[in-house]
Amino acid sequence: MSWRLPDSAIEQMRGHRGGDNAGGNTAEFAFKGPYADLETARKNLAVGDVIVTGWSAVKWNLTPISAGWGELSIECVPTEQTEPDPDDPETDIAKPLEDLWFLRSCRNDVSIMAYCGPSPGANPQRADIEMWMKETDKELYDEDKFKDGKGVEQELSDPSKALAAKIRKGVQSVIRFYPLLTRKRVYARQPPKCMEKLGYIDIPPSPGTDAKKPGGVDAAISAHQWLKCQDDA
Repeated sequence: MSWRLPDSAIEQMRGHRGGDNAGGNTAEFAFKGPYADLETARKNLAVGDVIVTGWSAVKWNLTPISAGWGELSIECVPTEQTEPDPDDPETDIAKPLEDLWFLRSCRNDVSIMAYCGPSPGANPQRADIEMWMKETDKELYDEDKFKDGKGVEQELSDPSKALAAKIRKGVQSVIRFYPLLTRKRVYARQPPKCMEKLGYIDIPPSPGTDAKKPGGVDAAISAHQWLKCQDDA
């Protein structure tokens, strides 16, 4: 991103060129102007901002001088050295300009047969329910009974009877609601790579203090298991 110098600031001639321990080139640019204007400019600076064509900021310092003026010194490296690493989304220069979170309800209609389970004492038994539903003897059907494949009369278990009562009423599905969490990030340059861990059960990252988010996001994250189902760029 290109940084804007205040109109009231004056570039100083003492800017210098140098090198660092890794053999890279460095440069320092200095600007004088009203302290308040330079303070505003300092707050808007970010690592990677282009100060002069070809040179990007890495660190800076604002010093007050006489008569309400100040001097802003900015240490820079060649712009290509401050490009974000797409595999490291936590570097300062790869952080998003905007981080927006959305929390929505997602409706899922589940077949009533989803109540069936493996335990005969605790869950409705699907095989028994299906044989009962096919029973042609109305008297047996009304009594929650059926004939198995060998013609032997059987009776539904209590959990299966509870499910059978709903089926008699014509209930075929139940409505369940789940949270759908969406995170939208805006980058000034190349964003981190996407299309990773799709279809994986994972914990979403906690929204940072700078993120814009609705109330209840943190509670929703901790209250559920999450499946990553989309990742676009």
